[in-house]
Amino acid sequence: MQSTDFTIDDVVYTFTQADFFKSNKYLKKLTALLQGCFSFEGNKSGFDIGQLASNIGSEQFAEIEKFILDYVTAVDENGKKILFQKPQEAGEFFNTHRSHYYQVIVEGLKFHFLGFLPNGIASKLSTASLETVAETVM
Repeated sequence: MQSTDFTIDDVVYTFTQADFFKSNKYLKKLTALLQGCFSFEGNKSGFDIGQLASNIGSEQFAEIEKFILDYVTAVDENGKKILFQKPQEAGEFFNTHRSHYYQVIVEGLKFHFLGFLPNGIASKLSTASLETVAETVM
């Protein structure tokens, strides 16, 4: 399986690719959460960040977060390996690295789901920041 590393503040996160069918299952859940976030009028398109943000607390988004955390590990600044599949380890780690959490989730979304998009779109978004992604879809 494919993997990739992502570093934040001397912590190295390693994302490991999930099985195609499992990834596809969670992509469908993510797509349902994005429903209503996009608007199209003439040649203009819009993206409703508020609508997306309202879904972050949903049970479906929690399932997607768990999926991402099941396929990522970290080596912290002290060389300790963290397995995020273990809720206690994940909780202890993110208590001291709070600012990393949503960065890890966003990188996990890109890692697991961009491969499903047509090449032209995926290549534009794969290295984009969340701000750039929002600008791209507007």
